[in-house]
Amino acid sequence: MIAPDHSGPGGMIDRIRAIAVEGLPHPDGGSLLHAYIACLSVSELCLAITATLDAPLKLRLALRRRLLRLLRDDQLNESDRKRVRDLIERSRATGLDNPASRRVIEALLSATFEFLPRPQQQSIIENWMDRGTRGAAARWLKAVAQVPALFDEAAVMAYFRSSYDERAARRLANQASPAYLAEILPELADNCEEGWIVSRAAMRAQTVDEAVWPIIRSKHPATYLYLCARRGRGVSEAEALELVMNCPNSIMNATRGLAIWAVGQMGMIRVLDEIVARGEELHRRDLEEFDRFPG
Repeated sequence: MIAPDHSGPGGMIDRIRAIAVEGLPHPDGGSLLHAYIACLSVSELCLAITATLDAPLKLRLALRRRLLRLLRDDQLNESDRKRVRDLIERSRATGLDNPASRRVIEALLSATFEFLPRPQQQSIIENWMDRGTRGAAARWLKAVAQVPALFDEAAVMAYFRSSYDERAARRLANQASPAYLAEILPELADNCEEGWIVSRAAMRAQTVDEAVWPIIRSKHPATYLYLCARRGRGVSEAEALELVMNCPNSIMNATRGLAIWAVGQMGMIRVLDEIVARGEELHRRDLEEFDRFPG
């Protein structure tokens, strides 16, 4: 099963690969796998990661967890940090030459990104941006969430305009400057399916232009009421009731609860009483909505 000679890095890698792939007939096999990996020096660990890019997921994840633990502890000397940087550059070069391993390498880059030096981060970000795929964009957007200094609101908005990828809208809602959010809020309100993204952007925006409110009301009625409650915007009882009655409570779009919460926050007791009185009507609407749901 496992070769008796395990001296040197190659022997240790063979030992670890055999345990991960073939299994170890021992009640503590999983713990022993991680313990053996912990015995690797940083140099050996980097070599093992490079040598197992095509290995089963169990082994790759175990090696990557050890690397991330070392990076999080922030106790590597400069020589070991250089070994990690070199590992990343070797992996990137391998991905260019061997597309079959690209997904594994991209996962490694994404996992280690926040611990890399800024020039290397910038180079990786630019590569993801230039690639133009949704997968690369997902890694790029995750990276700028981890390292806010790399967040470029104009670049993220340009990507959103070309793709309507709501992951980009989430980044903007959470990280764009209040002044920029005020500028782009009409587009977010008009093109986002998820109302919470719109509400987050509106709450962080420097101002909400009067022309934006009808867009939010039309596209996201529950969000509109929520924002009215949070930003102190006046709304009549008749309008509040109309919006609550038009909000669905379906599996795919359960927004009525948020609308009712907003009505309560605005102290509209008569509207709440009317919602109670029209419970059967709302129940009937919910059943009709459920019947329209496919499957």
